[in-house]
Amino acid sequence: MNAKEALTEIKKLLFTEANKKASFAMVEGVLIDGTKVSYDLETSEIYVIGEDGELIPAPIGEHTLETGEVVVVTEAGKIAEVKSGEAAKVEIEIEASEEMPIEEPKKDEAMAKFEEVMGALEKKVEELSAKVKAMEEKAADVKEAVKLSAQVIESLAKEPSDKAITAPNQFAKQLKTEKNESFNNLQKAFQSLKK
Repeated sequence: MNAKEALTEIKKLLFTEANKKASFAMVEGVLIDGTKVSYDLETSEIYVIGEDGELIPAPIGEHTLETGEVVVVTEAGKIAEVKSGEAAKVEIEIEASEEMPIEEPKKDEAMAKFEEVMGALEKKVEELSAKVKAMEEKAADVKEAVKLSAQVIESLAKEPSDKAITAPNQFAKQLKTEKNESFNNLQKAFQSLKK
């Protein structure tokens, strides 16, 4: 169906014989912005109705009627095409899809990428599991060392000092000497534990 046949078909659907005779084939309509228009599908003419009722040739462009139809004007006052509301929507969607092509990755590529990512994740999980196991072993060793250290400290605390305090002004010096000796003994105990 060409444009002329489509216009004739639309005309038949929209208007009765009585309306055609009464309006001399000129039909009034309203655009979605509220502008009143008068058009004749047989002569392919369209006019804007001014406030004083004067007919002004419609400007070039696409004009949407309140009924949803789109009237395409390529020359001032001349109808080139009339699109139904749904046809205009489809055309807009087609134009939008042509402007922004969306490339979907192929399933094989997507699956390969997914498998690659999963392989990398599995490798990371294995590495982390090995690190956790090593840390657990070290934690057990540290726990045992802390137990032995506590035993050494308790045994040192229970032993009496073999040197008595001789003079009050010598007290600080004696404490420092005993502290150093205790520290040295503790170091020796730790050294023997390490071996």
